[in-house]
Amino acid sequence: MTKFRTDIQALRGFAVSLVLIYHADFGFLKAGFLGVDVFFVISGFLITGLIKKEIEQGIFSFSEFYFRRAKRLLPAAYATFVLTAVAAPFFLNAQELNDFSAQMLGAVTFTGNVVLLMQSGYFAGAADLKPLLHVWSLSIEEQYYLFLPALLVFLPRRFWKPGLLFLFVGSLGLCLAGLMHKPEWTFYLLPTRAWELGIGSLAAIFPLRSDWAQQVVRVLFWPAIATLVVIPVWPTGLPHPGLDAMAICLATVIVILRNHSSAKELAVVRGMARIGDVSYSLYLAHWPPFAFLKNASVGAIPLQHSFLTLLVGILLGLALYRFVELPTRRLQLHPSRKNIAVGVSASIIVMAIPFVTAQIPVSGPDFAHIRRPNDGFASQCVYESDFEPRKACRDSESPTVLVWGDSYAMHLVSGIAEEWEHGVVQATRGTCGPFLNLAPLSNIYYLQPWAESCLKFNADIVQYIENTKSIRVVVISSPFKQYLKSVDGKHHWLGLRRLEGGYVRQEPSLENVIQAMAETIDKIRSLGREVIIVAPPPAGGFNIGTCTERRVQGKIVYGAPLDDCTIPLDLYKSTYGPTLDFLRLIEDKTGISVVSFDSLLCDQDKCMNVMDKNPIYVDGGHLTHEASVLLMRKIGFGEIISKVINKQN
Repeated sequence: MTKFRTDIQALRGFAVSLVLIYHADFGFLKAGFLGVDVFFVISGFLITGLIKKEIEQGIFSFSEFYFRRAKRLLPAAYATFVLTAVAAPFFLNAQELNDFSAQMLGAVTFTGNVVLLMQSGYFAGAADLKPLLHVWSLSIEEQYYLFLPALLVFLPRRFWKPGLLFLFVGSLGLCLAGLMHKPEWTFYLLPTRAWELGIGSLAAIFPLRSDWAQQVVRVLFWPAIATLVVIPVWPTGLPHPGLDAMAICLATVIVILRNHSSAKELAVVRGMARIGDVSYSLYLAHWPPFAFLKNASVGAIPLQHSFLTLLVGILLGLALYRFVELPTRRLQLHPSRKNIAVGVSASIIVMAIPFVTAQIPVSGPDFAHIRRPNDGFASQCVYESDFEPRKACRDSESPTVLVWGDSYAMHLVSGIAEEWEHGVVQATRGTCGPFLNLAPLSNIYYLQPWAESCLKFNADIVQYIENTKSIRVVVISSPFKQYLKSVDGKHHWLGLRRLEGGYVRQEPSLENVIQAMAETIDKIRSLGREVIIVAPPPAGGFNIGTCTERRVQGKIVYGAPLDDCTIPLDLYKSTYGPTLDFLRLIEDKTGISVVSFDSLLCDQDKCMNVMDKNPIYVDGGHLTHEASVLLMRKIGFGEIISKVINKQN
């Protein structure tokens, strides 16, 4: 049995406190998610130490090890999963309810991180709507413990240190490379996160025998404590898991190695250790209430509601610990056919519950179908790399119209293809607007390698236009907000401008965007083609699609500016103010008429969310497939294209 350490239990309490406060979104803890990184290091240290000790004593057993893990983790987890599944139909929207079944399957099989990655596409539901989002970290831990025991058992002991060091360096290298090219994969997958558990494993394998090493750890102890406190409040803002995660993991391992003898004498440490005792149950129980709250909300969540939800999560966590986790931990159970059969049967039942509840009929329209991702012709047309003509992304071998832009160009394709019989080809990439020499750049997902690939994508499109003689008209669209505002949600935007000899970063400005758009239009016209610009549909900074669905189905909804989920006109004007100014100015500068849906959707007070009984929005601004067709027909987009072509002739 590993000797109980109050300091490590206090680290657990500190870690779970960071996560809970971060999810409550009080504002002052910008990087509370780093608590998960602290958990990873602790887990790597403790479990590796346990395995090492049992191997050295000659008593390690794979069956005992995995049975103990199951006995420790599954009862509380399954209780949480079942209660969440029972509540889900009352809170989740249709698409989230469909996704929930896959999340449950992933949670029970400890592949939740892979499932959540697969559900993280451009038009997928937001991560914070998923009730089992938090199981990704448990999945990574258990995947790590699938191969770690085998590594230590079958690898000669003299190779333990170099073997673990090799895995640590390799995983860290993959992480740093992945952050620049595949940030979501880097976040969710074991190969790019294993280094965080690995640093804990190394600490368990490398004892501090020399006086010099112990002195270094003593000197670094208080800076490590400061790092653990300061970084979550004032992070660097760099992509995660990057520099902040490295600093937090290193600080955690220093505190563990220091094993401060007087730690348990401090009241704050003892208090954190008490929280650490219930940290697993708190982590399990706190998130589903937040996910349900976020599903019900279509706008900003009031601080008092977040606080009450946090209290509910804490109370549920304490109850889970008292009535499930603690009693089952005290049970004297060992591997047997009967116990394994019970565990397997329980797993099958838990996985089946959301599939059963998903079959309960719901009155009203099929919103899972109505609000399906509007990728245009096909999901393959949401390009993630260089542009190349794809058969699935055109409806003719000789298209006369090319649709170019980001997701706000994607959602037009259904309607344009319906209204124009002479061939449409789609050239679209999420967030990458239709500019030849300007790309958006942010500090989270859209880093410089992504921005450079966006510029390459757009250059390929212009080359395709030049080489494809059948194309007569280029339809471009975007909300353009990512080019005009420096701060939008969690993103801090810059523009990456391509000039002769390299790239230059620019602050978002109306002048820069007008210049870049004018250059793009001039280039298209120099190739003998014409341009149509389509403005984004009205929006109000809230999720119109969710609001509409929940109102129709009688579910809880709050945060909408108006009860019927329509958009106040003044809210629309303020939300899209910079974009509307840009479109007016570019219209004056280039003589191109901007096609707008305002005349169809808005009166003097508000803009509608339903037309001819058809919900218009997938989310906060994207059109449904049906609305795209309906609006393009009502606005006569086929005639608009014909007039532009006739003007050329």
